[in-house]
Amino acid sequence: MQQSLLDQLLEETRQSNKQTDKLTQIDDAAISLFSEKGFANASTKEIAAKANVAEGTIFKHYKTKDNLLLNILLKFIKVLIPVMKKDIAKKLAAQAFESVDDFIRYFIKNRIAFVVENQDILRIFVKELIYNDSLRQSLMTGHFDDITQLFYDYFDQFKVKGQLKDVSNEVLMSKMLKIILADVVWVFVLTDRYKTIDFDAWTEMMIDQLLEGIRLESL
Repeated sequence: MQQSLLDQLLEETRQSNKQTDKLTQIDDAAISLFSEKGFANASTKEIAAKANVAEGTIFKHYKTKDNLLLNILLKFIKVLIPVMKKDIAKKLAAQAFESVDDFIRYFIKNRIAFVVENQDILRIFVKELIYNDSLRQSLMTGHFDDITQLFYDYFDQFKVKGQLKDVSNEVLMSKMLKIILADVVWVFVLTDRYKTIDFDAWTEMMIDQLLEGIRLESL
């Protein structure tokens, strides 16, 4: 069974130099509370209680709650990037897409399943990504060039078949990310809609929106 991002993050924490069971417990508790209550509303006292350690232990190792969060997020980036790149490339390469509809439908459904499976840690990460310029820059700088090229190759194939608008791949990628990220952030991060949403209907709505914007027939 494949590990979730949270499991892999905690494994990375355990394997870090000089990482103790107490620090792993602190990271685990912090991730849980940051996800549940938000960073601002989760106190170090609550984290310490959940981790079954003294509050002073948190300050001894991390100095501040901000440093605790940064430590978690930097480890998360270290885990996230290779996991996502490998997962996306492997799953897309294993499929034979006859149409852009099939490609978009498969990708969106696959990524929504990924988000649902890892929503606790992703809620923390995306919230900070929205407001933290240095974190956003660290994630976005050149890390996904090979995945982007994989998408561009598919776009070129569908253009040749006459299924995509003849616009630049950068424009097509931008349209895809705007729709997917806007909906995912709204449902999972800025609201609690994920608790009651009809995922099948929501996914199909995103697919329809995206295809209307890039499919040649919509001209």
